[in-house]
Parts: sequence; C-alpha cells; structure tokens
Amino acid sequence: MRLEKSDVADLVGEQPRFQVREWRIDRGGWVVMFLIVLAGLLGLWGGGPLGEATVSAGDGSMSVSYDRFVRNLGESTLIAEFPPGSAEADSVSLAVDQAYLTSNQVQSITPEPDTVTARNGRFVYEFPAAADTSLTVRFDLRPSSGAGVRTATIESGSGGQARLWQFVYP
Repeated sequence: MRLEKSDVADLVGEQPRFQVREWRIDRGGWVVMFLIVLAGLLGLWGGGPLGEATVSAGDGSMSVSYDRFVRNLGESTLIAEFPPGSAEADSVSLAVDQAYLTSNQVQSITPEPDTVTARNGRFVYEFPAAADTSLTVRFDLRPSSGAGVRTATIESGSGGQARLWQFVYP
C-alpha cells in the first residue's frame, strides 16, 4: 500500500492548507515589520532624510529648514537663513502665516526681533542686520493643536516665498 501526501498528513494530524496560510501571514508580518523599521531609519518619525526638509524662496532671498514630521506637544524648530545682502535699511523682515504660528506654541525666537506686527493674516518680524552679513533666525516651536497636516508660507522682506508642510503625529 502506497501512501499519498495527503494520507501522511492525515496520519499525523497536519493541515497543510492551514500551515500554508499561516506561513503566508507570517511572511507578511515580517515584511510589515521590516517596512516599519525602514521607515523609522529613514526618518518618518523624526530625524533622518525624510524627517528634515529645506525649502528656498524662488528669488534666493532665504532658505527655511524645518522638521517635516513632529509630535503634538513635542519640540520642533524652524530655521530661516538669509544670505549676505538681504538686509534693507539695516533690517531683515520675515513674515509667517498667523494660522501656522497659532497652531504652535512659540517657545523662543533667536535672535529677538525688533518689532512684530500682524498684517494680512501674517506675523511680520523685523530683525536688525547689517547689509553685508548673513542672518539666521531660529523659531523653537511646540505643535499644540492636535494631529494633522500643517502648511505655511514664509515670506522674506524682498517678497520671496517658501512654502512648507508638516505632519503632526498625535
């Protein structure tokens, strides 16, 4: 008497279809775990090449570096850099969307602005600067209005605009 494959499985109580399904689920779980670890290494949860971004104004008047992925009530920075020659009348102005800043707690601004005014839905900051020096402005922020996507337009005094987006995790 010759035993077939299915007969052997029946003798030892195996269920090949169930095992094949279990192996497929197991392999799928390993793939999902690998993708989660890879996303973390690339910076999807902060730090790394996906987590940090830099955008520049079209006219080259400034560049803005920021954290693309942040946690609600976590720490975040936004850095605006102005090249030499950006100052007009010994000051540099920077306008940030009011909606963006009100969805964040502004912890500090370095250097301190000379003046801050609200105009056309934006906060306009004036910083002292010599005409032949560069200026770096740092905003230390804490996202505070829940999870979701945030967008902002940052504008230099010369009219150059940089648009950014952030994803805030809960």
